[in-house]
Amino acid sequence: MPFKEAYELMKAGLRVKRPGWKGYWYIDQLTNKLTIHLANGKEITNGNLGITVSNTLANDWIVL
Repeated sequence: MPFKEAYELMKAGLRVKRPGWKGYWYIDQLTNKLTIHLANGKEITNGNLGITVSNTLANDWIVL
């Protein structure tokens, strides 16, 4: 699915990812910030903007 749809699902409280990812993205309901949950269990809210933007342009998002 396109990121626009994935974003709407995150706003609704779901977690999304791209195929092959071991982590996922979600919107923290307390802070209303996009949070990236990494495969190693760490979470970041201010990641590499270039990587973030390139991923938002992808159309292969799936619900976790």
